[in-house]
Amino acid sequence: MRNLSINPKLVLFVAAFAAFLATFNETYLNVAFTPIMDYFSVDVGTVQWLATAYMLGAAVMVPVSAFLYRSINTRTLFLTSVGLLILGSVVAAVAPSFAVLLIGRIIQSLGTGMLIPVGMNITLEAAPRERLGTYMGIMGAMTTLGPSSSVILAGVILSFFDWRMMLLVFAGLALLCFISAAFILGNIAKLTHPKLDVLSTILISFALIGVLYGISTAFSGNIYLSAVTAVIGIICLVFFIRRQSRIENPLIDLRPLSIRPFAVGVIINMISLIVIFAMNIVLPIYLQSAAGVSAFAASLTLFPAILLSCVMSPIAGKIYDKHGAGVLLPLGFACIAVFTAALAAFISTDSLLLFALLYVPVICGSALIIGPIQSFALSRLSYEMNPHGVIVMSTGFQIAGCIGSSLFAGVYAIGSLSAAEIGFSSAAVLACVFAVVGFCLALYIRKVSRRVSKDGC
Repeated sequence: MRNLSINPKLVLFVAAFAAFLATFNETYLNVAFTPIMDYFSVDVGTVQWLATAYMLGAAVMVPVSAFLYRSINTRTLFLTSVGLLILGSVVAAVAPSFAVLLIGRIIQSLGTGMLIPVGMNITLEAAPRERLGTYMGIMGAMTTLGPSSSVILAGVILSFFDWRMMLLVFAGLALLCFISAAFILGNIAKLTHPKLDVLSTILISFALIGVLYGISTAFSGNIYLSAVTAVIGIICLVFFIRRQSRIENPLIDLRPLSIRPFAVGVIINMISLIVIFAMNIVLPIYLQSAAGVSAFAASLTLFPAILLSCVMSPIAGKIYDKHGAGVLLPLGFACIAVFTAALAAFISTDSLLLFALLYVPVICGSALIIGPIQSFALSRLSYEMNPHGVIVMSTGFQIAGCIGSSLFAGVYAIGSLSAAEIGFSSAAVLACVFAVVGFCLALYIRKVSRRVSKDGC
C-alpha cells in the first residue's frame, strides 16, 4: 500500500531533482577532457577512465541499492547518496593529481548508482496510481534533460572558467538537492531488512564490470582484452542468474523478467536511451570537427530539442494516464526512425538551424517513450516486485548509456576514416535501425495495452 501521509508532489520534486543530477553527471565532465589532459599531462586513454570508472562504479551500485533500499531508512539512504556526489565533487575539484581526480569521480559514481533506482522507487511509492504516467513522465524528462543540458552548461562554464569550476558548480547543485531532501523527504519505504548475499554481490559486480568495460573499450582499446573481459562478465552473469533462483534471499529477484510485457518494456526503454546517449555525443562531435563550430554553438544546436522534450515528457505522461502506451510508443519510434534518417540524408548541409529542427523530433520521440514505457512495464508488476523491477530497469539504463556512447562513437570514428560525413551518416542510420526494432516491439506493447484495456484491468 502507498504511504498516504507523504506529499506526492514534494517527493516527486526531490526524486526528479536527483534523477536530473544523476544523469546530468554521466556526461558533464566529458566536455572538459581536453583541458584536464593538458593540466595533468595525460593522454586520451588515461583521461577516458574518468568516464569508464564512473560508469562501472555506478553500474555496480545499482543492484546493491535494492538491498540498501529495504535495509536503510529512505531519508538516510537518499541523503547519503547525494552526500557522496557532494564529497566526490569537492575531492575532484581540489585534486592535486589525476589519481585524486579519478578517486573523486569514483566517489561520485557510488552516489549516482544509488540515486537513480532510489529516486524511481520513491516516485512509485508516492505517486497516485491514476497519475503514475504523469509522475514517471516528469522523471523521464529529467533523464533526458540531464545528459543533454550538461553539455550546454559545461560549455558555458569552460568559456569563462577552468574545469575545477565545473565540479564546484555541480557540488552546489547537489547541495541544493541535499538540503531539499533533508526538509522534504521522510522514510517512505517499508524496511524488510533482507540478508545480503555476498557471493551474489561479487558475481554481479564482476559481471557488470566485465560486460560494460568490454563494450566501452571495444573501439578504443585492446580488442582482445575487451573480448576477454566481456566473456568473463557474461560467465559471471550466468552464474549470478542461476544463483538468484536457488537462494532464499536473492540480491535481485529476477522474476520480473519472466513477465513478458515488463521484459519487452525494459528493452524498449534501453533502445530509446541508447539513441539519446548516442546522438547527444555524435552530433556535437560532428558539428565541431567537420562543421567547424564551437563547442558552445554545437551545444546550443541541441537546446531546442532539449527544451521541447522537457515539455513533451509530462504531456506524454498525462496521455498515458488516459489512453495507455499503445499510441505513444509507435509514434515515438516512428519520429526517431524518420528524423535520424533525415539527419543522415541532409548531412551535407551547413545550416545549424536545419540540424536543430531535424533533431527536435528525435529527442521528442524519446520523450514519448521513456516515461510511458517505464510506467507500463512497472505497472505489470506487483507492489512487492516493484523495487526489483526498478533495479532491472536502472541497470538497463547504465548498459544503454554504455552502448549508446561507445558503439555509436566507434561507428562514427570508423566511418570518419573516409569522411566525417560518412561517420555521422553511419551513426544516424544505425540509430534509425534501433528505432525500427523499437517500433516493432512497440506494436507488441500496443497489442498488450489494448487487451488490458478491453479486459478492464
